[in-house]
Amino acid sequence: MRWKIIVFNAIIVVLMGGLTYALLATSLGDVVQNPSQRKTEVAQSLRAASAQLALDALRLERWMDEKTNTAPVREIYSGGTPEARSEAATVQANKLRDAAVAETAFAKMAPALVLFVDRTGVAMGRNGSGLMRGDKMGEAYPSLAKSLETGNTGSDVWLNRQRQEQLLASYAPIRGENGEVVGALVVGTPLNDDRLSRTSEMTSGHFIALAVPAAQLETVASSGRGSSGVVEAATSAPVTQSAQAALSTANVAAAEGVHAGHVFAAAPLSGYGDDKRAVIIAAVPASLVGSLGGLLWPVFGVSALGILLVIVTGVLLGNYFSRPVSELEDGLLAVINGRTDLRFQIEHPDLGGLVFRINSLLNQLMGVPEDTTDEEGRPSIPTQGGPSFEDLSVQQDAAGTSAEVAQALHAEDANAYYQRLFGEYVNAKRQLGEAVDHITQSAFVAHIRQNEQQAMAQTGTAVRYRVEVRGNAITLVAVPAAG
Repeated sequence: MRWKIIVFNAIIVVLMGGLTYALLATSLGDVVQNPSQRKTEVAQSLRAASAQLALDALRLERWMDEKTNTAPVREIYSGGTPEARSEAATVQANKLRDAAVAETAFAKMAPALVLFVDRTGVAMGRNGSGLMRGDKMGEAYPSLAKSLETGNTGSDVWLNRQRQEQLLASYAPIRGENGEVVGALVVGTPLNDDRLSRTSEMTSGHFIALAVPAAQLETVASSGRGSSGVVEAATSAPVTQSAQAALSTANVAAAEGVHAGHVFAAAPLSGYGDDKRAVIIAAVPASLVGSLGGLLWPVFGVSALGILLVIVTGVLLGNYFSRPVSELEDGLLAVINGRTDLRFQIEHPDLGGLVFRINSLLNQLMGVPEDTTDEEGRPSIPTQGGPSFEDLSVQQDAAGTSAEVAQALHAEDANAYYQRLFGEYVNAKRQLGEAVDHITQSAFVAHIRQNEQQAMAQTGTAVRYRVEVRGNAITLVAVPAAG
């Protein structure tokens, strides 16, 4: 029996586990592996990253514009000698860098370069050292010369391997007392993996990289959120083609196919130079999970645990029933083989009633009276069936019944007499508030006839009875036949 319990329940567990896996795989397949949804997500990641970088440049430009409109900055250009102006520029550059570091808006993007240039774009002095003095920055970076010419703030990507510069630079023209542009303040923040990691954390959290167009797409920095395969795939031919398309259309361009398990797209870096200086590349996993099997394996684990529990409970439940059943089977076989005195002594919460009935059946078949006494030998049920009339006393007709009444009582039909007497007895019991549901007419009549026979044997005279209520007791008054 136990193996039937185990097998059938295990089949149910396996079927439910397989059905659960199939339903979840079908439902989640369209969610975790949806290329069109991944392309939408990578486009949103690109736009968010580009907007964040443009916002960083705009905030820095506004902060620089405020700082350049102060007397200490303008005084740099009023010094007597070039050396004096360079020293003043270095001192003021150090102060501005410290002020930028203290700004919470520039967290994790502390300036690496704070530089003052004159109106021709020649470097006057920078923070931290006396380097770069006299360098023609306007020629190296045309966007700086344009800012000096127009008098407008601006930003650009500074990437110069010879000068060992890799910065996101912002410019703020400086005007003299007469309102003419006398120079510019340049602040450059590092363009490295940490900067892009910050941008990724503040936006989508996906992998992003910044690349510059060349003979082959050159990755400058990346957020590092991905394996080396993802970084290498960022410069693959399909991604390069998408970057070129993004620069030509000034819009997001998705790369064809899946590379290193990711979907790639590119967009121009807006807010820096002519918006064609660099491209932002983003990648999102082609699937939300590595595999559906890896996601849904707990279903099989739970199913295996369910089978194990089925086996354990099946063995316990089988033993719970099989042992008493086996004992009953062996005992009945022994009775069949001649052990008629065998009775079962099995105590079981569920089979106890069955054992009692089997013992009762064996007693009846073998003609053995049942033991109706309790543990102390007292009768637990009446020795005779039916109600007891021990409380019904019998007294002689002491007052004397008239001859006419006695003659009429004895002349009454026997059946009518016993029926009437039983009705009077029942009514009397009810009058006293006693229960009468257990009293039957046949038992009452048998009791009356027994009393009549005893009276006849003692006196030799036939008697009949009347029912009287005396106090809280019912009495049978014996009326002898008239002599």
